[in-house]
Amino acid sequence: MTKTGRQATAAALVTGLAMAMGARASANDKPIATTGQREMTIVVHVANYAALSPPVLAGARARVAKVYAGIGVRTVWVESEDTVRPRQDGQFHLTVILLSRNMAAKRISAQRIANRVLGQAHLASGRAYIFCDRIAAVRRGAPTLFSISTLFSISLGNVIAHEMGHLLLRENSHSHNGLMRAIVDLHAIHLQNFDQAQANAIRTMLVEPAAAATAR
Repeated sequence: MTKTGRQATAAALVTGLAMAMGARASANDKPIATTGQREMTIVVHVANYAALSPPVLAGARARVAKVYAGIGVRTVWVESEDTVRPRQDGQFHLTVILLSRNMAAKRISAQRIANRVLGQAHLASGRAYIFCDRIAAVRRGAPTLFSISTLFSISLGNVIAHEMGHLLLRENSHSHNGLMRAIVDLHAIHLQNFDQAQANAIRTMLVEPAAAATAR
């Protein structure tokens, strides 16, 4: 996978409707043990240029929240197209841009982005770019017993959670298993998580803005 200052990645797509089938999850995908420290927060500013419906956004939001709750991190979802500016409020802010078809086409053409890439994390700006049409196309091509809209929203949430992971973990943040693997898994039906080392790194990183705000 090429790197041009932006880390292009494909998140592992999962359906998330598998409470009854959770036994299929591997040891690498079990919830991560958390420490006793106070709750840490990520504020996710979402720009919905793709004009996705409220139910789809709600499903994606719930999926992201579930992934990060598994490592003891709370997510706050704010729908806004305003530019996120640095804040000293003890919380980590990042931006997720849900690209419209035209916006995605221009970006893909300009950067010659590979067909399998579903999202990009731009580390310098703290922005994640999501190719919504590509996610929808992948979901339409995968066999399923559930509604396409429901699975799309959950898959969207997984791509967002994955790209957020890159913004938090920075360089070289792919793993062989779990949420941060680079290869799309169309058949996984259980919730995938960060591994223990990734979870620890994210929590450690999130302590820094909180500590800076407390010291003020």
